[in-house]
Amino acid sequence: MRFDAVPRPDAVGARPRDARGYPVPAITPWVGEEPRFALTDHGRSAECARERLCSVCGTLMPRGPVWRVVGATEAGAVGAALAAGLPYRNMAPTSEGPGHRACMLYAAMVCPYLARPNARRGVGAEHPDELTSHVVRGTARGALGAVVGFAEYEFAVTANRTLFRFLDVLEFLPYDTSDTLLAELRAELARGGQERR
Repeated sequence: MRFDAVPRPDAVGARPRDARGYPVPAITPWVGEEPRFALTDHGRSAECARERLCSVCGTLMPRGPVWRVVGATEAGAVGAALAAGLPYRNMAPTSEGPGHRACMLYAAMVCPYLARPNARRGVGAEHPDELTSHVVRGTARGALGAVVGFAEYEFAVTANRTLFRFLDVLEFLPYDTSDTLLAELRAELARGGQERR
């Protein structure tokens, strides 16, 4: 499905766009006139964490659940924990912040890397570290992705990055190709999208 055919939350529609027309997430850094989608702007990520702003649209997230999109490894771990009736908590921090349910469903569908299992990263991180070393040119998403809802998040801001941990899985929406999320996204937008829950 073409990205411009995917229904989008109003706040995402108000975001700046790249030359192709893709909305640029709130935490994406710009180099001149070009957004760097594979990177995270540390200052913006810290601001979103502190002010409880969605990492996609940059608007306030109400108290309560938050969502994020996860790749194959974490989707598998969440799915296995839920299947075994066990709690899941990402003990290894991630640099990927939370967002509204509608924004994360939209991001999963529109981001080429998140949308398909065989999609590969086109641009690698310029300064990889232990958290981002896996995010390099040519890395595939993997067989499974998921939009996961959590009861809450915690974060720490260091000198050069913002780290997140997520608590208590409330929703698990696994997918192979993201077009299977279209009905969820449409229903979420019909319910009020970013204001829900």
